[in-house]
Formats: sequence, C-alpha cells, structure tokens
Amino acid sequence: MVIGLTLYKWDQRVGAVLEVKYPESFEIHDSLMNKIYTTHYYSQDYEKEELIEINYEDQVIFSYCDKTRVPEVGYEILILIIHEKDRINSYNLKKKLLDFSRNVIKEPKENRASIFLENVKTFFKKPSAKKLLLLGRAGTGKTTIKKIIFEGISPKDLLYNPLAPTRGITPSMYSWLDISLGLFDSSGQELPFLLRDEDEQKIAFENTEAIIYLFDFQNWMVNPQDLIEEVRKIKQIFINYNTTAKIFLFLHKVDLMKEDTKARDLTEIKSIIQKKLEMPLFTTSIYPDLIYSLYNAFCDILSGFSKDTTIIRNILDDNITDLSKMMCFITNQNNSIVVQTMTPDFNTNYINHSHKLIAQLNQSFEDMSENQINHVIISSTNDLNLIMMNLALKKFNLKNLICISESLRANKLILLGGYIRTALNRYLYYNKKD
Repeated sequence: MVIGLTLYKWDQRVGAVLEVKYPESFEIHDSLMNKIYTTHYYSQDYEKEELIEINYEDQVIFSYCDKTRVPEVGYEILILIIHEKDRINSYNLKKKLLDFSRNVIKEPKENRASIFLENVKTFFKKPSAKKLLLLGRAGTGKTTIKKIIFEGISPKDLLYNPLAPTRGITPSMYSWLDISLGLFDSSGQELPFLLRDEDEQKIAFENTEAIIYLFDFQNWMVNPQDLIEEVRKIKQIFINYNTTAKIFLFLHKVDLMKEDTKARDLTEIKSIIQKKLEMPLFTTSIYPDLIYSLYNAFCDILSGFSKDTTIIRNILDDNITDLSKMMCFITNQNNSIVVQTMTPDFNTNYINHSHKLIAQLNQSFEDMSENQINHVIISSTNDLNLIMMNLALKKFNLKNLICISESLRANKLILLGGYIRTALNRYLYYNKKD
C-alpha cells in the first residue's frame, strides 16, 4: 500500500521546494528530503535517469530523478513511499513510477500538477464510496452527532455549546477505514419541504445506502403517530427511487427520560416501532455516561457496508470473549472512535471518565509516540487499569487502541494490547491488497 507520492524541485538556496503531492495530508520531513537529494547528488549516474531505493525507519522510498535534465533545470525528484512490509510488490511499483515520472517530467511546468493529480490514483486503491443520510426534526441532534462521530469533537463541548441549526442539505466527506463516506446532514426545519419537493428528494435520496432518522423522547410524547407517518413517507420516497437503502431509527437524548419510568417507556416505544415500522431502533445519547450507546450504534450500522469495521470489531471481540469487565475501542487520526466493544458486565460509568482522561492524554501521547514510547498504562487503587497503545497504523487511518479493565492487572492488559495489535497488523498488511 502506497503512503504517498510527491514531486519536489531542489533549490540550492532554500532546499526542497514542493510542486505537488498526494494525498494532501502526506508530509516528508526535511531530514529525509535532504537524504534523498544527497543520494542522487553523489550517485555516479550523471548522464541518465535513475531510480533509487532507500530504507528509512519502517518505510521504503523509491526516488526518481532524470539526471540528464539537471544541467538545464536542476534536480527534479519524484518520491514514492511505501511501508516496509509492502516491499513484496515493489517491482510493479517501480515500473509504474518510472512510467508515471517520465510522463510528468516531460510536461511544461505549468501543466505538471494537473497531469500528476490526474494520474496519481493509479498508485492508490480507490475506497468504496457510500452515502449516509441524516434526517429528523429540528433540534434532535443530527449535526452534533456528525461532529462527535466523524470529526472527533468532544461531546462535552457540544452538550453545553449547541451548534447553529443546519440549513438545507449539507454534504461532508469522511475517510472511514475502507470506505469513503458521504454524509448528508439535513435541516430539521426544512424536513416537511424535503418530503414534498422532488428536486430536493433527488439530492438527498439518490444513491443512498443508509438513512438515519432521529427523534427524541419529547417528540414522541407530543405525537408518536406523526413521527410514524413521517418515517413511512421517507420509506415510500426511497422506494420510489428504487434504492435498497436501510432505515435506522435513533431514539436520541434518552438521558432526558425519567429514571423511574425509563425501562417501561423504552419497552413500550420499541414494541410500537416493531409493530408499526419493523425497523431497527437504537437508543442513543451524547450525555457522558451514555455516549457509548452512540458509538455502538454507528459501529453496528457501518459494519453493514464496511468490511474493515466488521473484521476489526471481530478481532476485538475474539480477544476479550473469555474475559470479564472489559472494554476496548480504537480511534482514528481525528481521535474519533471507529470500533468499540465491551463485555456485558463492564461498568459503563467508567466510560465517561476514561474518555476525559484520554482526551487529556492525546497530545502528550502523540509526542511520546514520536520518541518510540508506544503505550501508557494507568492504574487506580480499585483495580481499574487502562492502557493506551499507539497502533502505528497511520496509513490505515488508525491511531490508538484503548483497553479498560476492572479485572486484568497492568501486565496482562499490556499483553492483551499486544495480541490485538498483532492481529490488526496481520489483517491490514497481509489480507488487504492495493
């Protein structure tokens, strides 16, 4: 799997000057760029093109430079970086890089960036694209959920600082493991208009894989039949568009339900939904002690069209199936939780405290990870242990593994984290192909 591809020109006064790169997040440290330039500079092939291979930490760098052009234009260097474990495919990559580089270099400078970007995806596996639509009345929390799940925004910040209402239909693109996810957030105030206007419906419903309809307990108590009819209209619309999209219902803000009647009310709502709509219902909240319900819901939904989500969750489940009082989750580079699982007996009251602690640790742990410190263990006096482990899987957009246990001691938890990380590496590096 390719990490990144870039074209640099070397300037004797300022050093490396970037012309174009892909992906946009791809970076090369100055020290590595200097090493690549020096290798070309001191090589003996002064009158022909050359392709040099360099090992750097856990990466392999393929660097192309046409030395015949150096007297006229200076050093122009195309760099392709892969992970060391992907070396088995290096022959084909070298051949593709030679063809690619020759085509780019021969172009006038003003055309290179466009030619580069038009052809660069021959090196990258295009992720499967999926579309997810969020629907619901005003104030139900659609945009807040989007920010928490896909952008890693703290639930606490959004709980006390509500977002401005969404207007119209707002599309956002996210990279989520093996899928490119187009998330369409709709305005609650304009939902009645959407359910009548065919042009708006086409934008919202066409090519949609999943629809999440949010309602809260207060909506339900005012007039449950109105909500049921609204969902039926939505179902009829996507039938008209001949889509196979699934509808998932979120009973959101369950933290507002009265504790003394909550169990009875939930049982009654679930019974009515099953009888009249026959659709999956998730009970969710961004309230700190219940936030895990929201992550669980999205993990279940995205597992339906993300193979990676399903397999990674299975890896976690397989490693904790014989344990008690355990919870594990994995975050991506945005610090969003992408996969989560727990044993039935885990005390969910610990989740909020763990999230707070991890949020405080994130930046410090990133700095420590750069110095080869790959895990942090925290223990309490009441036998609660937490490990935060750097997965070193940036190219798969995975960041940290967090395991929390009320039963395992620190040394056992470290071993568990190691087993999970090994299983993740085995799947991601050896079972996924470019």
